[in-house]
Amino acid sequence: MTIPLRLAFLGVTHPHAAAWADAARTDPRTTIATVHDADSDAGRTFAARYDADAVASVTDALRAVDAVVVDGRNDEAVGYAHAAIDAGLPVFVEKTGARTAADLAEVGARAREAGLVSQMGYFARYSDSVERAARTLADGTLGELYLARFHSAIPHQAWRTMAHWFADGTNVVTPFMEAGCHMVDVVRHLLGEPSDIRATRVRRPGTPSPGEDALAATMRIGGAVVTIDFTAHEADPWNTGWGGELFGDTATLRFHVTPARTALGTGTHVPEVVSPVATDDADAIAACMAAENVELMRRGMAAFIDAVHGTAPSPVDVADGARTLAVIEAALASCDLPGTDPAVHPTSASAAAR
Repeated sequence: MTIPLRLAFLGVTHPHAAAWADAARTDPRTTIATVHDADSDAGRTFAARYDADAVASVTDALRAVDAVVVDGRNDEAVGYAHAAIDAGLPVFVEKTGARTAADLAEVGARAREAGLVSQMGYFARYSDSVERAARTLADGTLGELYLARFHSAIPHQAWRTMAHWFADGTNVVTPFMEAGCHMVDVVRHLLGEPSDIRATRVRRPGTPSPGEDALAATMRIGGAVVTIDFTAHEADPWNTGWGGELFGDTATLRFHVTPARTALGTGTHVPEVVSPVATDDADAIAACMAAENVELMRRGMAAFIDAVHGTAPSPVDVADGARTLAVIEAALASCDLPGTDPAVHPTSASAAAR
């Protein structure tokens, strides 16, 4: 029997840290050995939950372990990731992984140069519906893709229950980068690299957001126009409204990330729907989402373990994660460009003459 990989957790204050640790604990191929966090109380509490050793320094955490999970604040992640790489250890990095694409790209480049496995914590890409969308695109069911639309959000209630995280501008750059990065990863995973990015955002006075309160970005990917919209104040609970629509000339595919629902329309008025639960059963939806979220983390952690063992490549390494942040930074930068106001931009010469 293979000896379990001994994991060190560097940073444990990210909202997803416990979920990834649960996934690691339930996989017989891993054990959580050491925990370090700059917040020593948080580190001790987390270590006790997983029967691990809470240690006072990064150096102590990296002794006698086989791989590292970086799952703390965004402004701490780069330092922790570099420490893991310097110690010659594979590293799993929670998103966003850095406050800038350049900083994360440096981590990714150093991991590749050292021949070390790295992986980002982008779990939405493991959704059954995202996987179905990838297969549908690959098998040509949609025909030529002309348009795609994607949506993600932060629930408005999160600003009451998680303001310590989302409203901290020293940690979170903008809400779109913090939460919308999952959907940007899905877009790149499904469709490839975007170009010609343009975006608009609104930041209302009086909100706790360190950045935009809503944003929409338009881009080209291949021969398709692709849009991503985002709100930091959605009434729906986490992930319920997240999803996308892919419009081809042969079929249309609509999907929800979780519950992992897809609807494939091929020219009739009634699409073929695949859904694990009825769309009007609130209790079943809540139970399904809870189970799916656990499963998505399990799949992501299993993929990291496979990559460390050399049985499969990392599905999304840190260099790949840096490109997702670069797309987000391009969208944020384009928001600062002046738009066109139709009131002062006549649509034709005849309009200008009137």
